[in-house]
Amino acid sequence: MNFIKKLLNLKQSLQFKEDDKGIHQLGGDVPSSFKIPDNEFFGGFQYLGCINNADKYFSWLPFPLHLICPIFTDFDYVFLDYTNPNEPKLIYPTNSAEITTAYDELTKDSYVIYNKANFSLALFDGVNDENEFEIVALAGRPYWTQSAEAPNCPKSKRKMRFVCQLMSNGPITAREKNFEGESPYYEKLFKELNFWCDGDLKIFFEPNSKVACYFIQNT
Repeated sequence: MNFIKKLLNLKQSLQFKEDDKGIHQLGGDVPSSFKIPDNEFFGGFQYLGCINNADKYFSWLPFPLHLICPIFTDFDYVFLDYTNPNEPKLIYPTNSAEITTAYDELTKDSYVIYNKANFSLALFDGVNDENEFEIVALAGRPYWTQSAEAPNCPKSKRKMRFVCQLMSNGPITAREKNFEGESPYYEKLFKELNFWCDGDLKIFFEPNSKVACYFIQNT
């Protein structure tokens, strides 16, 4: 019976609600104890926050998961090995220098630091036309805008588990950056956390191999 309850809980729709006392974080500075992997992505990795496994919904995670992703590049998938949770290693793509970007403003030294906000999880009825543009992030089960297929872990070959889904154009804004957009439109994009303008970032994790997968879907 406990197993069935846990299984049902995993399928519940959950949303991140901004809460000063919440234990999950979006945005913020890279923690001093956390090391970004060596890479040659345009714009590098952006630090997106931390999912705390002290939350009952994330108790299956082996540790708090620091979220990083090169969101300004044209990657298909990013796989990171978190065997050392404070020093993840880039598994794929194998050559980050080959990954292009749609933004001419970016160099390999460009960076954005986002303002920090804390969040708690709350049950909700799912995404619909009325709330689609009000949701900051989801957990429990993903909202698929394209193919509904969880990735397989490249190390264990197991199906990976859904962690969360970050949505575009929410309340997380840039606190600091070292470049400017070529037009007011692009400058606005760089000042708001977004994923290919209007997409969402899906994050999966395999707790046995400690590998995370990041990919963007948009319409």
